[in-house]
Amino acid sequence: MNVYQYTALNNPNGAMQVVESYGIQALRNPKQLGKQLAMVVAKNGDEALNKVASVHPDLPLFQKQIDDFKAKIKKEHEGNSMNNFSNFVDGQSLKNDISSIKDKMYSADGGAIANVEASHRTKSELLIIGGIIVIGLAIIFKNK
Repeated sequence: MNVYQYTALNNPNGAMQVVESYGIQALRNPKQLGKQLAMVVAKNGDEALNKVASVHPDLPLFQKQIDDFKAKIKKEHEGNSMNNFSNFVDGQSLKNDISSIKDKMYSADGGAIANVEASHRTKSELLIIGGIIVIGLAIIFKNK
């Protein structure tokens, strides 16, 4: 049983009002009324879904759960007027932190960052030289 059938079965008058508000003759059979609710929601989207939710037989239970959740969130944040990003003023402090971490790594590893960069550059240069050698050999063997 889906939510539309449940609503049609447990609150047929409300379900009929929703269907008829969209100009459709509501059927009395709960199964057919549930299908009509589903069709109305499929055609009209969020607006119709909100109307179905407003006639749902368990709406008071949902409202209580939502109100309890809101109260819990309010209580958790009560007295804490700062938001999660209140200490974030601009990106400069982040840049300074990254720079200091780089400096610490460089001094602790005896130039490890420079070595990594040099290693990448050396590998690139060797790859280019190897490519030139392969092309040269291909030209030489083609001429023979």
